Amino acid sequence: MRPVSDVSLAAVWTPNPDHPYTWTKFLGFWCLVAGVGIAVLGLTLSVVLVRGIQDRKWGVYVIGPVILALGLAIGYVGIHLVQ
Repeated sequence: MRPVSDVSLAAVWTPNPDHPYTWTKFLGFWCLVAGVGIAVLGLTLSVVLVRGIQDRKWGVYVIGPVILALGLAIGYVGIHLVQ
């Protein structure tokens, strides 16, 4: 074992361009899962609020689609991180 040689090699380490970035794919996968979950929540919230309330205000029509769009945007970022 040659500790001096190992230390000098560690100082000039460069990343391998063929090695995938595992943290990027991991975080992208979780962004995708969270985005799909938020999108399903927004879709469900849209349907429940429109069907459930008789006296509808403008906020009832806005909150569900906004959450749906937010979930789709997070899922879109996750897809681009995974690729």
